[in-house]
Amino acid sequence: MTEDERTALIADIKGELTSTWSEIKWEDIWWARDLAYKIRWSKIGYYVLYALESDGSKFFDVTKDFNIKKDIWRHMFVRLED
Repeated sequence: MTEDERTALIADIKGELTSTWSEIKWEDIWWARDLAYKIRWSKIGYYVLYALESDGSKFFDVTKDFNIKKDIWRHMFVRLED
């Protein structure tokens, strides 16, 4: 994946999150990191962290969309207590 493709994918993810949830509190792009094990024959992954403000009503829709995208290998949502 080229840098332009990665940047476009990150913009696509951010666009989907902002259209689904009300607000992105912060974003942290880690770029390339070594993986503990190979995923799809690669030992390098690109990490992007978002803190979101949401009521959780669209959680399953976003999870389904992220599972369909072949360029998103793993994703995780964590609920933080207030």
